[in-house]
Amino acid sequence: MDARNEDRDAQYEVVWPLGHRVLGEVAEQERPSELGGRTVAYLWDELFRGPEMFEVISDVARERFGEVSFVGWETFGNFHASAAQEREVLEALPELLRAHRVDLVVAAVGA
Repeated sequence: MDARNEDRDAQYEVVWPLGHRVLGEVAEQERPSELGGRTVAYLWDELFRGPEMFEVISDVARERFGEVSFVGWETFGNFHASAAQEREVLEALPELLRAHRVDLVVAAVGA
């Protein structure tokens, strides 16, 4: 067998650089039909026009649904930072969402 055929038949193990998933499947929750009276949190990775988009989303939501409260992304921090910062932000997130009585989250990830 010549070297070209050997290369073609070679097998390689593929690994994901971020490691194995620790969390299993997450059950999908029913979406509310109304936003009125709800609190919405903004999460942002600080990569693409978040403040501009959040302003538009907030204006449209209030126009359509009336009283909607928003908790700005600054409250939660940047979840696209150094590995240590990301870990801190994500570890603090559940308690912050509870503390601010958040019903829904808009997670904005820049492209």
